[in-house]
Amino acid sequence: MPGSSSPPKPSHGVQRHPRTPSTAGRQPHGAAPSTRPQSAPAPASGQGELTVDQLSARTGVSVRNIRAYQTAGLMPPPRLQGRVAYYDAGHQGKLELVRDLRQQGFRLDTIRTMLTDTPNGAWSEYALISGLFSTTFFTVEKPQRKAISEMASHWATPATPQQKARLSENGLYRPIGPDEVEMLSPALERIGIQLAELDVPLDTVLDLQDELIKHSRAIAKAYVEQLFLTLIKNLTEASAQRDAGIPTQAARLEAMRALFERLRPLAIGSVSAAFPVLLQQEFDRSVHKTLKKSR
Repeated sequence: MPGSSSPPKPSHGVQRHPRTPSTAGRQPHGAAPSTRPQSAPAPASGQGELTVDQLSARTGVSVRNIRAYQTAGLMPPPRLQGRVAYYDAGHQGKLELVRDLRQQGFRLDTIRTMLTDTPNGAWSEYALISGLFSTTFFTVEKPQRKAISEMASHWATPATPQQKARLSENGLYRPIGPDEVEMLSPALERIGIQLAELDVPLDTVLDLQDELIKHSRAIAKAYVEQLFLTLIKNLTEASAQRDAGIPTQAARLEAMRALFERLRPLAIGSVSAAFPVLLQQEFDRSVHKTLKKSR
């Protein structure tokens, strides 16, 4: 919420534009452009197979994380030849999917739920769908850059270091430098400015913002896990069984995108529709409670 209303600076290098999803090479959610090395040559021991070091170089995932994902059951075991492990294109595709979903904020247990009991080969549909969870799919605003030193400048008293830390670490701001963040909701900042003009203390605004984030995140998590991921699993299972009647990956992706385009305003609109009713109920309840105590 808090901040200033100074004009936004030009956008930085973090990608915020729609992009064509693929199972490899996508830039992850909220991350800087990839600097992964070019593909390493495949070993002679198997057509197209890679050692763990080569797989790491090709995907940008550390060897340690590759082994951790494998231990967590997110990847099948590699082919062993003596003491050397070899990974094929299936391993690479699945690893890239896990990498993208992790960098988009999904937890390992959530990713495991997505992939558990998925028919063989159908997991690749998740790679298509993960492209729908780009930085612009659900968001409706263009982010703006802001110097941390300028944040909370609309309050009469300068923000303390602790207050600035709260402003920049609550999930609505993405750090992009030692004294700069990217505001993911400029509209929420404008609300903070209006609260400052009403002489609402900064600490009160920060407390309200923390509560907003806490409960909104819980609602978002419920929608993702109970609605979106369930539909993803249904779509991938139908695709694996070839019951969907959609011949190509590109056509399947468009069908999935159309479905989520319809779901997106329903999910966001349900929160907007319910909140005024609940706000009125809480107001009435609090007033009644206060009047009862005063008698």
